[in-house]
Amino acid sequence: MGQLADTRIGWENEHLATFLLSRISFVANPITVADDIGSDFFCTLFESKTQNGKEQLFPRNSFAIQIKSSEEAIPATNKIQYLDKLELPFFVGVINREHLRLRIYSGEYVPIIFTKYGLPRELRLSLVSADVIEDKGYCEVKQDNDLIATDALLRLPFIMEICAKDSRDDILGKAQQLGELCSRIHKNISAKTSQEYIFILDRPAKAMIMAGSGSATTFRRNFYLRLAEVFYNLEWIYTAQQNSLSAGEMKEFKVYENCYLDLLNTGADIPQMLKNIYDKLKQKIGQ
Repeated sequence: MGQLADTRIGWENEHLATFLLSRISFVANPITVADDIGSDFFCTLFESKTQNGKEQLFPRNSFAIQIKSSEEAIPATNKIQYLDKLELPFFVGVINREHLRLRIYSGEYVPIIFTKYGLPRELRLSLVSADVIEDKGYCEVKQDNDLIATDALLRLPFIMEICAKDSRDDILGKAQQLGELCSRIHKNISAKTSQEYIFILDRPAKAMIMAGSGSATTFRRNFYLRLAEVFYNLEWIYTAQQNSLSAGEMKEFKVYENCYLDLLNTGADIPQMLKNIYDKLKQKIGQ
């Protein structure tokens, strides 16, 4: 019995993708079919540095990527649970054997769509240009009368192309771009996991804040922790400046102190951590 040609073509595509991805990252892939859980490769970007006269590669951000041979929409209903729990940036790569290149599309909106709409019953991934995202938004979601997402189309914007003919400088620049994107996606995944729901977008100083049934139960706790962070930093500044705060810093402290005292007066359930650091700082300042 002969070997199926389609199977071999897929195998060749994955090997070409491995070579191209290895130009910017350390590449790992499932050993057996049983290990294939939704991504073809797990990659760790590396940074090149010269130490002791030799070039050395240091690991940085990691991501998961699925390899495809065309840019057609991808049925992903069977990957919903996987994508929801995946704590790595997710990408889709489209291989072009003729031109020896890999086009990479970003799943940066995965944590955002699941946070806003919950897990849909059906999911498709659409590979698009960044212009399409700006014109149409990052997704299309249908909901039933109970506002449960029944069908979702998530758009994955094109971010870069890696070619076999890319120069070393081109590769280093693309690796840096991908690393910066991975850092932002990691923050958004953390925002979803930690239930803080503040997502950083690709435009400078642009953020998306989610309010809803989840955020409504956690925003107070998150605020108390941020207020505690303020007092911890003011205490550090006070110590670093030889036990003193500037006039401006004292005014700032008073603003936060008034907020804290007002919260106490409402009978809010203030975490002990916040109470302790406020009392400690107040005692040091003596005002």
